[in-house]
Amino acid sequence: MTTQHAMLHCAPSCTDIALAANSGSCNAAIAAGAALGGLVLPLAGAQSTFLTGGLVTVAACVVLLGERVSRRGPTPAAGCRVGDAGPAG
Repeated sequence: MTTQHAMLHCAPSCTDIALAANSGSCNAAIAAGAALGGLVLPLAGAQSTFLTGGLVTVAACVVLLGERVSRRGPTPAAGCRVGDAGPAG
């Protein structure tokens, strides 16, 4: 829900594209997690799979927090200017 709000804030005139990108990135993350778990499980066992998932989560949080600190607030998405009326129609 928070990511959807951020995506809509960055691209208010391109909501369909923003929500499609959000959905696609969530599905890609699920697939990547399943693939990583499928690689780690036979090699190192169940305990290492949970440890790997935790480490990936911590790394993602560090990246997101570092981005938030380095850039104050979201910026408009490429190709969508704030105030655009959207597709002509």
